[in-house]
Amino acid sequence: MTFIAGLPALFDSLQTKDFIDVAVAAFLIYLILIFIKQSRSYFIVSAMALLMGVNILGSTFNLGLTRQIIQPILTFIVVIIVIVFQREIRRFFEWFSFASRRLAYERKANVSESASVAITRALLEMTQRRFGAIIVFQGDYPLEDVTEGGVPLDGRISVPLLLSIFDPTSPGHDGAIIINDHRIRRFGVHLPLAERFDRLDGFGTRHRAAVGITEKTDALAIVVSEEKGSISYASDGMLNTVTEPERLEKIIEDFLKENIEVGISPWRDLVVRNFLLKLSALLLSTLLWFGLVYQTGVTTKQVLAPIEFRSIPSGFAIKESDVHEATVTVSGNYRDFQGLTPSSIKVSVNLAESKEGTKRYTLGSENVTLPPYFSLTSIAPRSVRVTISPASELAPK
Repeated sequence: MTFIAGLPALFDSLQTKDFIDVAVAAFLIYLILIFIKQSRSYFIVSAMALLMGVNILGSTFNLGLTRQIIQPILTFIVVIIVIVFQREIRRFFEWFSFASRRLAYERKANVSESASVAITRALLEMTQRRFGAIIVFQGDYPLEDVTEGGVPLDGRISVPLLLSIFDPTSPGHDGAIIINDHRIRRFGVHLPLAERFDRLDGFGTRHRAAVGITEKTDALAIVVSEEKGSISYASDGMLNTVTEPERLEKIIEDFLKENIEVGISPWRDLVVRNFLLKLSALLLSTLLWFGLVYQTGVTTKQVLAPIEFRSIPSGFAIKESDVHEATVTVSGNYRDFQGLTPSSIKVSVNLAESKEGTKRYTLGSENVTLPPYFSLTSIAPRSVRVTISPASELAPK
């Protein structure tokens, strides 16, 4: 009941900038989630969560040594990630650029129902003839940077063409074919091998290559074993065997429909594609905003800060000052005050235009330097009296 009763006050306190803040943060979180998904670097989540948890623990219980160790790591974590994942980051931005360009036009590519049927028939024929084969269906992620070689083809999908490519007497039968937009783009392509061979005991190089390409991209790979005459498919770095032709056809058809939809609006695609990731990013951004930013009232605090005198004219020195410290009252978010120290606030007086003698200087907002997210409420005293004399008179005799 207390939460419901506080909803009117909550909505009254919200401003347009708050919605923009949540939306921008959600977009950034979504990019991070997409990068983790595309690069298969799921351990980043656990590593970041561990570091943030240790940092919060150190701040809450004032663990000095822990904070001294963790804070430099958090400071350079971005640099560390860029160095370790430089290739993945480059491929991610290439994918992001490609995905962004799709919003500029409406995709009209038609899903050929006969494509999945033709591929399934060809695969079943290969198992009977004991042809080895790898067929890779490209998703959103570009394959050029993770594959090598290959001969451009741009051929229409058909059973005779597929059988001729993987015929043992064909020069390119040992490589894979790349299918994109319902066309055979290349054949004789070399794929990256899976990084963990221990999961693939009993399987050959073709299966390791199929798993390898799906570890690094969102592609789908179909493999025909030359020795066993079995059909397997790899997706998200996992290998599965298929025994029913209907299931194989369904897997291929679903993947083709997911990646090339009939006349789909780009703006609908913007909402529907990766919907769960987008929803998760929005919810996480909202929770972070309420946890770190939202406040029911303005919190104020008084800080005693030393007064600094700057730009003293050459040949002169300060003989006397009636005030050496100022009481500064600042307002801001409660959480921001946890890291606020007297050294974070600077009170300075510019004496560049000063002359010999005594003069009173007014203290105002222009004399106070505050960290971001804080605002000045008041300062006391409102002025300081300073006496300036030639430096030679103040020198010890």
